[in-house]
Amino acid sequence: MNTEKNNLLTPNQLTYVLLGFVVGTGFLKLPNQLVETAGQDSWICVILALIYPLYMIFVGIYIRNKHPNVNILFINERYFGKLFGSLINIVFMMQFIISAAAVIAYTMVFCRVYIASFFAPFKIALIIVVLAAYASSKGVVVLAKLNQIIFYFFIPTFLLSLIALKYGSIINLEPVFGVGMSKVIKAIPDTATSYYGWECLFLIIPYTKEIKSIKKAALKAVAICVVIYVWVVFITIYYLSIDITPKSYWSFILVFESINIPIINNFRYIFMFIWVLLSFKSTANYYFALTIFVDYFKKIELKRACFLIFPFILLLAYIFSDGMLRDKIVGFTDPASIIFNVVFLTIVSLMIYFKGKNSYNSN
Repeated sequence: MNTEKNNLLTPNQLTYVLLGFVVGTGFLKLPNQLVETAGQDSWICVILALIYPLYMIFVGIYIRNKHPNVNILFINERYFGKLFGSLINIVFMMQFIISAAAVIAYTMVFCRVYIASFFAPFKIALIIVVLAAYASSKGVVVLAKLNQIIFYFFIPTFLLSLIALKYGSIINLEPVFGVGMSKVIKAIPDTATSYYGWECLFLIIPYTKEIKSIKKAALKAVAICVVIYVWVVFITIYYLSIDITPKSYWSFILVFESINIPIINNFRYIFMFIWVLLSFKSTANYYFALTIFVDYFKKIELKRACFLIFPFILLLAYIFSDGMLRDKIVGFTDPASIIFNVVFLTIVSLMIYFKGKNSYNSN
């Protein structure tokens, strides 16, 4: 891939790209996943689960300092050998393939339920994949700007959920630690899966302009992400209570029913539009990540890689429109991926530390 100086990310752009991978479709149903186990203390789980993204960032920075010019794919090949390194890279790649297909599938369901029920699932998937492929083909800098613009649309709309404070009840969040610390800890693994996406750092690190600013940019993204996630869980329980929250698949949407703007009949539809934009940029990000894998395995330039990926992602997204199949696959792969990432990235870090090799450069 082209990583010339004019195609590198600034620290600010890196922050928005990282947020683009993580803050996507999942947060709408995050409260549903947690309240059944952690009840009113679900927002605490979101904070405690920060250990996963923070670990990914600090490991990524350590590896970046030792190997500044290559991504994790080439590093795996160096330390594990061509064959075993390629197998690890394939497993790593499968996470991004499944995530991309799952995001598209969730968007298909969301659009049919709330926006365009008359659209066939395949047509919705086709539109999303075409747009994602086009955005990805423009390169990482254009993608970063797209992430930034969409995030600017998202934040003002998201902040309007503060209005729900007027209509909810603090009683819905009491007592704090009322479910017991054991249940809070039990819910942390499910919460950690909602932070999935930080692994992209190991692929896009060579696209960063300032090595010393990576840590600051990544931690800024984590801080913004945790504020969004904690607020989503907190305000949903505050507004709906732990009894009503699990009864809606996308419970956070119901919070926007509290917003009443005279010139807008139903503000919830505006938030739905913004959510579709979030879904689109997440798909585009994962699509671009897959082009990095294609370039590693086949040495194919960006636009051709986008073209080759297109039919495969479209087909897989359509298969994932089967809700039961999708939930089974995602329910298994998300926690399995987190375990795999922690284990293999820890091993890589230890191998780098003990072997004490000089920085490895690859053109």
